[in-house]
Amino acid sequence: MSGFREQDATEFAISLYCAENKSLKASRLFVLVVVLLLAPLAVLVIGGGVLHAQGIEMEHRPIAEIDVNGLRLVPKQLILNSIRSAPGEPYSGELVDEDIKRIVHLGRFSNVVAEVSLTDRGAVRLVFNVVEEPLLADVQVVGNKAIGDAELLMLVGLMPGDPADQFLIDRGQQQIMKAYEDKGFFVAHVEVDDEQLEDSGILIFKVREGPHVRIRGFKFEGNTVYPDRLVSTKIKSKAYFPIFRKGELNRSQLEIDAKEIQQFYKNGGYLDAEVGRRIDLSPNEQDAVVVFVIKEGRQYLVKNIEVQGVTLFVKRQVMSSIDLVSGEVYTERRRENSQKWLEELFGKLGYLNTRVDVEALFNDDTPDVDVLVNVYEGKPTKVGKVIVTGNDTTQSRVILRQLRGMDPGKPFDRGGVELTQKRLEGSPLFSEGVVSILGDVDDEYRDVLVEVKEGETGSFGFGAGISSNNGVLGQVNLTQRNFDITDIPDSMGEFLSGRAFRGAGQYFSLNLQPGNETSEYSVDFREPYFFETDYFFNINGRFFTREREDWNEQRLGGTIGIGQRFGDVWSGQVTARAEQVQITDISAGSPVDVFDVEGENFIDTLGFTLSRSTTDSYIFPSRGSSFNLTFDQFGTFGGDFNFTRVRARFSTYFTLDEDFLGRKSVLSFRTDIGNIFGGEDIAPTFERFYAGGFRSFRGFRFRGVGPRGRRRAVDGGGMTNDPVGGNFIWLVSAQYQVPVWDKFLSAVVFTDQGTVQQTAGIDQWRASVGAGIRFSVPFLSQAPFAVDFGIPLLKQDGDETQLVAFDIAIPLQ
Repeated sequence: MSGFREQDATEFAISLYCAENKSLKASRLFVLVVVLLLAPLAVLVIGGGVLHAQGIEMEHRPIAEIDVNGLRLVPKQLILNSIRSAPGEPYSGELVDEDIKRIVHLGRFSNVVAEVSLTDRGAVRLVFNVVEEPLLADVQVVGNKAIGDAELLMLVGLMPGDPADQFLIDRGQQQIMKAYEDKGFFVAHVEVDDEQLEDSGILIFKVREGPHVRIRGFKFEGNTVYPDRLVSTKIKSKAYFPIFRKGELNRSQLEIDAKEIQQFYKNGGYLDAEVGRRIDLSPNEQDAVVVFVIKEGRQYLVKNIEVQGVTLFVKRQVMSSIDLVSGEVYTERRRENSQKWLEELFGKLGYLNTRVDVEALFNDDTPDVDVLVNVYEGKPTKVGKVIVTGNDTTQSRVILRQLRGMDPGKPFDRGGVELTQKRLEGSPLFSEGVVSILGDVDDEYRDVLVEVKEGETGSFGFGAGISSNNGVLGQVNLTQRNFDITDIPDSMGEFLSGRAFRGAGQYFSLNLQPGNETSEYSVDFREPYFFETDYFFNINGRFFTREREDWNEQRLGGTIGIGQRFGDVWSGQVTARAEQVQITDISAGSPVDVFDVEGENFIDTLGFTLSRSTTDSYIFPSRGSSFNLTFDQFGTFGGDFNFTRVRARFSTYFTLDEDFLGRKSVLSFRTDIGNIFGGEDIAPTFERFYAGGFRSFRGFRFRGVGPRGRRRAVDGGGMTNDPVGGNFIWLVSAQYQVPVWDKFLSAVVFTDQGTVQQTAGIDQWRASVGAGIRFSVPFLSQAPFAVDFGIPLLKQDGDETQLVAFDIAIPLQ
């Protein structure tokens, strides 16, 4: 039809006439003449319609006007703003098709059709015929009890006045279904009241919740390599247990569990392992058994390892630096580790751009894997200049102390660059820290740019706290973590504005802590890099008073110490301490040990401490360990007492789980052991070992564990309930902390065990178990509010128990 011309129409009419009308009458001859005269006009009209339908003659004709038909509620301008066709522009059928899609994507129309015609002057008239979607008069949810209306309507995402778009309605229906499945309503059903929607425009989601499905147990099918008890440790879904576990059936979590089992197999070399799951419902649809179906596949082993491109090391050195070994299991994790460790090996020699490609070559016939290690060594790079920016207050030398593996003129250490980045990020002096290596890859020397953003290092606050150990406390604290003792203010205004005594990375703290039972006033100063060396210096002075049940204790003194760091993990310190201890207001019937030290006592010690720490945080450690060994010799400078005290503490932390919010489940172990040498009664009661209370031995009162004192003969003799401390202490503790709500609330379970006694041994062992909560509010306090409930399982005569131990500090600024 596209080739139908005016001449063709005329010839067709004549041939039709000749074939069917051999003898014409006058009337018929007249009709024929009229047809012949009107044929060109008919072809123009019909041909124009055909050309419009085929989109041929319309192309590139100018668009005279654009109109929209069928609008009731939607503004016409909304459509005109959405399309790209415009009056005066050439017509394009392809562009009109795209405009239709754009109008449909507005979500306001159920049907859109474009109509194209010619004007009298041969231009194009474009009309979009639309059918508007009906608008929702209201959106409701009925039949729901377990989940509130507000929560479900938020998931639906539709509101009165929105178009009744079927896609959005279906999506809202699925969102409600998913919410119920996540809550354990496995057989929940949701439908839309179509009749109500059509008649009144009200969208009603009708929910049939059904029974709450609980997981009663787990089964595993197809596992022959690993037993059920081992595979079950890889899943986080838990079966129902009265009171303690709801056993909710959550499909999303089950999918994650299946992937964890699959990854467990792959980490064991079963690279083809597949894991699915099946849910077997009970007849009442309230209980379910989850069955994980496992297809183990074969285990892949490393056969041959070939190394190419290495000139700096011999093959033996390379082989000892990778995690793949001939004859052992092949896994993707080991392949990735091998690649990473080789890059670190070359990076220590300044080869920043070394690229390592560890390729696994699989054999279709056998489970053997050949490994090809290709190393592209590149060129070594040395450190040029180190440029520090962003430190308006902090001295550059303070920042340069944090650098590792970037000494000017020496080869880079890639591991040191990464460590420097972590040290800057973890520093209390900066909120941000970025290390960038400048220059081109092929440059022999490359400069280093260290950009920091200084944090708020000073604080002044006052508040209150309550502790099961120390009673009610008030607190006024002034702290500056970026102190500079040499930065004397030029004026009082400079001092009051906080622009003095800052910038050298020193630590200064003034703490005033009055209380109803305990009061302490102290000042601390620390220089972490004494004369820009690995030595550090600290000095402390304090005044302490405590009102005990039957006497008062007062201490006035201080310590001074100097130490050295041995790398970033180990350190050693020598400390001298001098203190005046006064014991007053002793009640009759108090232990002999207390009367023995009545009045003023001068204490002096010379001590040595060896420390090691690899923890990732001082306040909230989740990985690593810490070790501390202290040796104190009393009476070195002529004090009233002469004896030796040794104490060792060790703690280790393991992150067992971390969710997508960064919340960690942490298992920790702690042990604390110490002994006093020189005789059973040589150490005064206020320098012996005690245990009990929060942070010590939960389930027992503060100082509630250990030997009890004996009364004087004049007071009738006999044992008292007053603790007098022991010469030997050994405490062990295990604690597991899990997040409960957001990042603020977590729960702990623990066991504390140990002993405090006069001589070394474990014949007076104690044990307790318990649980507690930790509530963290960062803008109130760095340390969390803590409450622990401890129950003694094993105790000795005279021990004092306590169910609740707590520590709460509330700043008031």
